[in-house]
Amino acid sequence: MLIVAVLLISGATNALARCPVPTKHYTTLGCEPAAEQNAQGCPLWFNCSMLEQRAHDKCYLFGKTYELHAHIPDEKVKSSCLALCTCQMNSRRAVAEFHCAHIDCPEFLSPHRAGCVRQYRTNDCCSSRQACGEKRTNLPRCTVGAVTYYEGERMQLPDDPCQTCICTQHFNASDPHGHTKCYTNACAFELIAPSVLAHGAAPVYYGNRCCPWEWRLPKANDRIRRDEGTESSNALEGRTVRDSCTYGNLTLSIGESLVADVTPVGIYQCFCAIPPMAHCTLTAN
Repeated sequence: MLIVAVLLISGATNALARCPVPTKHYTTLGCEPAAEQNAQGCPLWFNCSMLEQRAHDKCYLFGKTYELHAHIPDEKVKSSCLALCTCQMNSRRAVAEFHCAHIDCPEFLSPHRAGCVRQYRTNDCCSSRQACGEKRTNLPRCTVGAVTYYEGERMQLPDDPCQTCICTQHFNASDPHGHTKCYTNACAFELIAPSVLAHGAAPVYYGNRCCPWEWRLPKANDRIRRDEGTESSNALEGRTVRDSCTYGNLTLSIGESLVADVTPVGIYQCFCAIPPMAHCTLTAN
């Protein structure tokens, strides 16, 4: 049984690595990917049934439940530049939320010094030191694509935006994870804006970023895009959470999208790609 479980987990992980549709909101919330995959290597759907059983007087983070007044170990949130997170009741919203302290790194408060590089440890918010002048020149370097990094700098691997790596002297571009300190980026939206989930918001992804850029709440004027010859969703019956996405008062079948929302910020395009949640992309004007 253990071997079967390991194979299933490994298969799901590989599917998510190949999938071109963003799924970080699902994995952050603790939703389980289906074993079945589509032609693109994506799970056909996610099981998020546990979200329906969330209590208003508890806090949730990365698939775990926290009682009122419980603390999150700083190690779990420091990469998001947060600390001292405690689950507390927000009486105005009648829902439990995390209250956290924000870490203000020295580099946030002072301009970058020309000729210097900041150096980091794995999962840390703030740099641990910086190298300038001759010290910087003598540092080992890592090259990823057309970008060169100095030892200790954070690197983003273009084929996996959810991984951050620290440049080390033994870095090998043909095996970037082999001798490099890498970690999976944590998406802290449950710490910052947990109430958006309760109101049916959709994650908005921007560019090649790993985590949702923001969350878009349903609007009264949202409409499903109708191409000529397509059948109305309202005429389709028997749909389930496995083959459709619910967004506000609308139900989208897989492959359907909303009419683009053009705003001063940019163009929001929302899709039903992997049920049960719709997701959106933001394109700058």
